[in-house]
Amino acid sequence: MAIWQFQLVVIPKKGILEKFGHVPEKLQIDYKEREEYYYLKEENLIEEEDKFTDALIQDWWSSTEIQPMEIIHQIDKNVRRSDFGRDSSVNWKFYSSKVDNDASMSINKETGKIENIRFRADLREENFKFLRAMIGLADKYEWLLMDMQGNLANPDMKQIGRLIKSSNSYKFLKDPIAFLTDIGDGKLEIE
Repeated sequence: MAIWQFQLVVIPKKGILEKFGHVPEKLQIDYKEREEYYYLKEENLIEEEDKFTDALIQDWWSSTEIQPMEIIHQIDKNVRRSDFGRDSSVNWKFYSSKVDNDASMSINKETGKIENIRFRADLREENFKFLRAMIGLADKYEWLLMDMQGNLANPDMKQIGRLIKSSNSYKFLKDPIAFLTDIGDGKLEIE
């Protein structure tokens, strides 16, 4: 991921409401526990039934009726589909010397339902064309957008703008020297 890309995870509002009864401002993402779980699993030190769950792997999509092909078609309109991936994922990528946008969708092999959608918008893109298109899709399908700190936002450019301004991507583009100094001094964490 390039530093100028701002990553958002798409979550159906229905899934959030079913779990919480309301839309919280923030969801739990535990990167440290996630890393520990990964290594324990690699070393076969955890039982199969020991599942790690946070906002990034919670099943938000199972109760939705949205068909993957419908969303694939919509995203195809905004960014070129890539040829990398597996049967259970669809990826999109547009890269030039000026713009680098991408998106991905994971599909459950057994149910054929969406498991995950995420995208990375290039904050250097003039008028944020791709970001605006994805926000439009989120609005159309009643999705929420979550940044990598777990902050939730409605599909509204002002709300997303607030998330962007607190991101490392924005801080780097605004002042690369200050950003790198702050990272080196431990004032900022790498996202």
